[in-house]
Amino acid sequence: MLAQIHIRDLATIEELHLHFQAGTSMITGETGAGKSIFIEAIELALGGRGSANLIRPGKERADISLCFEIEKCPGVMTWLKQYDLHQDNQECIIRRVITQDGRSRSYINGLPTTLQLVKELSEQLFHLHGQYEQHVLLRTESQREILDRYAEHVPLTQEIKRIAEEWKATEKEILQRREKSRTRQERSEYLQHQLNELLTMQLRQGEWEHIEAEHRKLTHKEELVLSLQRAMQSLANEEGHSVFALLNDIRKCLESLQNVEPQAQQWVSTLLSAQSQLTDLDAELRHYLDTMEVDPEHLRTLEQRISQLFDLARKHKVTPANLPVFQEQLQTELTTLASNDSDLANLEEQQKQLAATYHQLATQLSQSRLKAAATLAKKITTTIRSLSLPYGEFQIHFEKETVAFSPHGQEKTLFLIKTNPDQTLAPLNKVISGGELSRLSLAVHLALAHQTATPTLIFDEVDTGVAGAVAEKIGKLLRKLGSAYQVFCVTHQAQVAAFGHQHVLVEKYFIEKTTHTRLRQLNAKEQIQEIARLLGGEKITQKTLEHAQEMVDGIAKMPLTA
Repeated sequence: MLAQIHIRDLATIEELHLHFQAGTSMITGETGAGKSIFIEAIELALGGRGSANLIRPGKERADISLCFEIEKCPGVMTWLKQYDLHQDNQECIIRRVITQDGRSRSYINGLPTTLQLVKELSEQLFHLHGQYEQHVLLRTESQREILDRYAEHVPLTQEIKRIAEEWKATEKEILQRREKSRTRQERSEYLQHQLNELLTMQLRQGEWEHIEAEHRKLTHKEELVLSLQRAMQSLANEEGHSVFALLNDIRKCLESLQNVEPQAQQWVSTLLSAQSQLTDLDAELRHYLDTMEVDPEHLRTLEQRISQLFDLARKHKVTPANLPVFQEQLQTELTTLASNDSDLANLEEQQKQLAATYHQLATQLSQSRLKAAATLAKKITTTIRSLSLPYGEFQIHFEKETVAFSPHGQEKTLFLIKTNPDQTLAPLNKVISGGELSRLSLAVHLALAHQTATPTLIFDEVDTGVAGAVAEKIGKLLRKLGSAYQVFCVTHQAQVAAFGHQHVLVEKYFIEKTTHTRLRQLNAKEQIQEIARLLGGEKITQKTLEHAQEMVDGIAKMPLTA
């Protein structure tokens, strides 16, 4: 619950520090005194939109701190530990500072944090039921959310929303892939045609280099033979001018030196090795010439193959030597395209499974909604009848959702009401008045009270448009709600204010033409005077005071759960 609030230099508040207790606290004050500042300060601290205009004139910054007791909020303590914001006590302090440059800083337990985290935490600590939220009741999406909150459907609806969004994302992906698949089919057919043409050629790695070299040899046969014959003639010319003859002469010279120069023996050995290698070369050249044949048919075959490979390479804009690599690239691309079509089939199967899960969960949600709607409608009807609408009747109807795989389930929720016996049930925005909407809003919040873990509830003028006996009944309901929650209620009705366990007065005053606002807890005597003011206006008579005292004494005898 909210244990303390500290405000400095916010709007007309110079400095304020208040302690709060459990139960229902009523907040009253004259028109224009600044009752809304209390709520605005809490909303700001808990992540509401901030502005430099909210800073008290002449000051550099506005500073709001809220201290919550969280001993009975295990979910809050778990959350704080998750983000390393927990302290070794049962309190949680949230602070917001707004500066003149429009910037703001937020803190949780003294540690800087983001507004997003503050907002996330605030949802577990505080809930405001204001005039805006009353009008939210008229929106069909809000009506659905109210029913689902009452029936504790939130985890189920979140899962249905997730599956619906995943189904739609998958559907989009499938449509895109189908479009691409048509393009891929055309591409695949083209690639397959090219690949078949290449496969027919039975390409081999290194083939082009091999046949090109062989063709060069065959087309230069005469030049090759003539050069080889000349080389062999030089090696072994019978007229004594051959290489071998010269080597023999050199060997003889070197051998004659062996007795004079010992190193000459090594020189002779080197020469003999050269002679041996040249002898081998001569034999190899003779063998090559003896076996060399020119097959005109083989030459024509080579020339035909070269022509085919060259034409194919020119067609595909690659070199003949790169045709085998190009063939592998075509095959790889074809395989990838086939794999993409397989992915499409997997996506379609995944979508079928998502659809089946969606329908299963959405049907479960529909059945639960139908059951919860009857219970909630009965509770709300009972409450609004107790608020001086004796012929009031509230029902929840459903219409079939026209959007396939709606993230909200298979039906639309519609709140219907009638407040007079001769009326027929109709949508809220068709028949309900402002005062009736206030009473309905309170009835809805009372029905939802035990479905929320939020320990602190604030009602901002929930009694708008009502008076007298109806206001008294609203006060009783708020006091009853204070037995389970900490409740704050901004009110201008004496019949409501009298039911508070505590009473906070908002006052406006002036010092040297400067406006100030203060909030203070009233003691028993001050509470009577304030209720008397609400009853009788500016002039408070003894009779009005006695009436106020009588109201408070009667309520004080009620148990907390009354």
